[in-house]
Amino acid sequence: MAAADDFERMVADAFRRASWRVHHPRQGDVPQPDLIVESGGGKYVVEIKRSSEGRRDRVIPLLSQAILEAQAFARQFPETVVPVAVVGAEHFPPAVVDSVQRYADRVAPQMVVGLVDAAGLRAFWGHGLEILNARPSSKENRALRQIAGKSLPQLFSDLNQWMLKILLAESIPEGLLSAPRSRYRSPTELARAAEVSVMSAVRLVRQLENDGFVDPDEDVLALARIPELLGRWSARRESAREFPVRWLVKRDRSAFAGLLKSYSAGIPSVGNPTAGRRRQPRACLGLFAAAEALGFGFVHGVPPHIYMERVDPAVLEKWGLSLEGAEHSPDAFIRIPANPEAVFRAAVVKDGVPCADILQVWLDVSEHPSRGRAQADEIARRALGPLLRKK
Repeated sequence: MAAADDFERMVADAFRRASWRVHHPRQGDVPQPDLIVESGGGKYVVEIKRSSEGRRDRVIPLLSQAILEAQAFARQFPETVVPVAVVGAEHFPPAVVDSVQRYADRVAPQMVVGLVDAAGLRAFWGHGLEILNARPSSKENRALRQIAGKSLPQLFSDLNQWMLKILLAESIPEGLLSAPRSRYRSPTELARAAEVSVMSAVRLVRQLENDGFVDPDEDVLALARIPELLGRWSARRESAREFPVRWLVKRDRSAFAGLLKSYSAGIPSVGNPTAGRRRQPRACLGLFAAAEALGFGFVHGVPPHIYMERVDPAVLEKWGLSLEGAEHSPDAFIRIPANPEAVFRAAVVKDGVPCADILQVWLDVSEHPSRGRAQADEIARRALGPLLRKK
């Protein structure tokens, strides 16, 4: 499966072939767009999202998030800058391409929206960027798949992380990780439990076998060398975006749990991958706030992190939070995960408050500068010890 970097490279190459200058902003503490492109007097900021599947119900929410973030980045420039929102996937059926074009015409007529896939499709709408459009040819298709084949293994893609949590779930209490608990004899059974395509499960199992993380002598899909697998997972840095927010009317830090409790009571389960997605984004506590809610608090004084599927100004306003002027003294951080399915499908509800699962918390805090290692060690000792000691 093509990685996010592959799609960024495809988009950058398309602009370069059209004689545009392409810049890759250096990622740091302040969120930056994926690309800045210039030609003549025109400047564009490009935000790219990767979809695990080319289905409309997966693509539209990601595109909406990319539109909002690209517009926010464009407003940071003193000159006129055109925002560009792009979604990449392995393959987009023609019906999805047509549906996305209609959606873009309706909700974002003043900006550029685009789709790219690993088969060579490029479809852009707006501001004359239709010159970049291309249909996949057999030669280009083979070349792009060869590029994807040389990319770093995507053992920890979004859906793969979700399926790994399912394979590890029997060793983690139900109150700490929400996932089906069973034994799976084949990728088809795993796919059914995870509610993903059979091909996604086949790819994961094949990669686990290639890397020696599945015991071939077992009749079921049994993970092997789990401490090494978790070590590699922890060492993989996720490109989650964080946005500081502040209270419009000052409130106590504990109020965030109450907000999420009320919010989750009015929408479908946080773990539901489809229901209610078009109306309101899924949300849950993350990092240190989630650790404390789950009974593993060890580090205090860090502003709470709230995982949200996408930045939704209407929801933030309803909560009494604002993005304006929050960067210097934030009351909390809105965190947009790079692996939303793994985060929200495995989330648990503790005393009515949705929280990221304990394995996700361990992964997220491991390298956090605010004593993250100490918090991770506490979680490892009390919750993940059996997994980390397994042979």
